[in-house]
Amino acid sequence: MRYSLRFWVSICFISILPLILLILPWKPMAAAGNHVVLLVGGDVEWALNSRPPTVRYHIVDPRPFGLLVFGKRDVRDQVIDDWPPIPYVNEGESRTYLESLGLKGGSDDSFAESLSYPLQRETEEYAKDYSSNEQLLNYPLQRLAPTFHAADLVFVNCEGALSDHARQVGLNRTPEKFAQTLRSVGVSLVNVANNHTFDAEERGFLDTLRALSSAGISYVGGGHDLAQARKPVILARNGIKLGFLGYAQFNNMGESAFAADGRPGIAPMDPFLIKEDIRRLRPQVDYVLVAIHWATSKSANVSPENRKFAHDLIDAGADIILGHHPPHPKGIEVYHGKVIIYAPSNVLRGHTSPSSDDGYLARFTLGAKAVEKVEVLPIAGKGQPEGRPGQSYDPKLFQPFLMQGSSAQQLLASIRSRSAALETAMEIDGDKGVITVPPTSK
Repeated sequence: MRYSLRFWVSICFISILPLILLILPWKPMAAAGNHVVLLVGGDVEWALNSRPPTVRYHIVDPRPFGLLVFGKRDVRDQVIDDWPPIPYVNEGESRTYLESLGLKGGSDDSFAESLSYPLQRETEEYAKDYSSNEQLLNYPLQRLAPTFHAADLVFVNCEGALSDHARQVGLNRTPEKFAQTLRSVGVSLVNVANNHTFDAEERGFLDTLRALSSAGISYVGGGHDLAQARKPVILARNGIKLGFLGYAQFNNMGESAFAADGRPGIAPMDPFLIKEDIRRLRPQVDYVLVAIHWATSKSANVSPENRKFAHDLIDAGADIILGHHPPHPKGIEVYHGKVIIYAPSNVLRGHTSPSSDDGYLARFTLGAKAVEKVEVLPIAGKGQPEGRPGQSYDPKLFQPFLMQGSSAQQLLASIRSRSAALETAMEIDGDKGVITVPPTSK
């Protein structure tokens, strides 16, 4: 029987393979690199039934937070003697009267009035190629999916309620199937501690937790009581353990949205509580990451108070702070070798607003001991009409994508400037920014 030359070469190779393995230095595959790529984004919201407010008030002294009902500041703060403001139906003669006062919609809350509500009245034309809401649910985030799937972990803020039947009292309520969409595009973990969590009341909040769990998405910042809301999520990738915590500074439905003993809700941004949670988590993980829904929508600058709050948490043992809520992308700070993302702006919105802005994804390269670099990936999200005259929504909001060219360069230049104000240098490399974190002992 004759054998080919290829056969004899194979036999020789197999014979000397053990000798080769003994001579060459051996390293396990998992140790090759031993890094984790973490992708972080801001608010994700796809409200298929967002709607304008039905009742308005003439507010004398607007307050920054404490919303009780959609589009309405806390009227209990507006009492003159024993007389609270009068509620006016936001249509017909009532609306005409309020507009005659020179108020936008008869309220101090210009944000709510500035929104477009396309997904009930206009989405039919926009999505004429899609035959059902289920197809619409599969549509968002598809252009970012390749970037998401290329990371080891993807974190975003889940802005609103995922519920099919709960009573909607706020702006953002989305069908529960959207949780499956998030999972399909690569989202691993979400924060549920934010100002829109109770937009479908307590039932909608509990539906959200159930929908996320059913889809295989972990969540932080909320639970059936305060102990659950404070509970961390620990995820291991490539031999590195990451521990996540989540908190909120405010909620549109007021104090009742915060968790308590025997009451479902979200975790409050109490610094003593957060530091206690960090101390408990620190020995269990390589990285402690704290997600916080904070600050206002007014500015791209970081206030001294906001910065001090973040520094205190780093000093208490946190490695990375993941801030969100403001629709304007803020700078990134490296503080004592740790990283603070103050606000990357929105990832996805189901409505438009002039206050919306382009944003970014932050892509972390985490080594075994410390953060090595943060890449800034610009994404489209500016709230401006595009396309047909009179069109009041922007397709970029519904299908965000990585920006390129001059638009990317413009955003990166602003992030570089805002980070420089935080004593952090960022280089621009093509269509992304790069922040190199100097080595430091953990």
